[in-house]
Amino acid sequence: MIRDIIDKNENVNVSTYEMRKLREVIPQCFNEDNTFDMEKFQFLLKGKINIKNEGYGLHFLGKSYARMLASLDTKTVITPDEEHNAKDENKNSENIYITGDNLDALKHLLKSYIRKVKCIYIDPPYNTGKDDFVYKDNFNFTVDELTERLSINEDEAQRILDLTKRGSASHSAWLTFMYPRLLLARDLLTDDGVIFISIDDNEQANLKLLCDEIFGEENFISQLIWEKVHTRKNSAINFSVSHDYIICYAKLNRILDDVKGFKRNLLPREDIKAYSNPDNDPNGPWKPDPIYANNPYNADYTIKKPNGVVLKRPNGKYWRYSEETINKAIKENKIMMCTQNIGHIN
Repeated sequence: MIRDIIDKNENVNVSTYEMRKLREVIPQCFNEDNTFDMEKFQFLLKGKINIKNEGYGLHFLGKSYARMLASLDTKTVITPDEEHNAKDENKNSENIYITGDNLDALKHLLKSYIRKVKCIYIDPPYNTGKDDFVYKDNFNFTVDELTERLSINEDEAQRILDLTKRGSASHSAWLTFMYPRLLLARDLLTDDGVIFISIDDNEQANLKLLCDEIFGEENFISQLIWEKVHTRKNSAINFSVSHDYIICYAKLNRILDDVKGFKRNLLPREDIKAYSNPDNDPNGPWKPDPIYANNPYNADYTIKKPNGVVLKRPNGKYWRYSEETINKAIKENKIMMCTQNIGHIN
């Protein structure tokens, strides 16, 4: 079996991944000898699509090499950890935990879980220079092999080998590391699946462009900011950075609009420690928010308390919510009256 994989990998080139995808979608554009018929393809698209001569994209040393890596089949074998699995706390578990190179792990997962994963979260190396990231792989390609497989010149082939053999922490090295992993991760996602990727300022811009290419710019959902520290660093130069990012993409963003129950406000906007449930509200933890604000939001109206007392907005303040929303909250017992007779909505 390993011999079959080796033989198969020897025929992999820079376009193998894309050609495999095209065969799945438009098999009628392939000839009997497995060559792609461009004339059939152009005829298929005739009058249906506008082709642009100018484009915009992300280019880096190692990109063609990274595309090829996604098509190579893994020669590794997964073996169960019998001792770990036999423990009482693990023997009935339905979880899968794989240790080893994550590129190999993704290729193994795809054999059983292609298009079956609803949500993926990854925390890749940030390439800050302090996280020990150095890209180095164990593929033993020669200059001649890369020249032929990637259709590049010998100078570029040598530069790619230097990047992957001697170890590099450059932006190109990081992108070469990320590209095939994100390609394979996308294949794991269901049509209504989403992926979340943690990152910081160092590679955030490059990751966004990379994901735009792999997942499609139209499938970008949001770049979330999360506060990682709550105290400023007096030793910081220029600015004390207190946040990182989580970039979120959908497999097919348009499908999410049709998925019942999908919520786009996936993360709380504020510290959840502010929420509690002192009155055992069946709806769960809550926190009081003023129903008035400094700036006018809604029309001026009065609020009638359940005991008949009529409230007017405080001088210089304005109701934050519409009259309809307030009356609905009163009926649902979501209004807490303070001693100053000014309500807070829960």
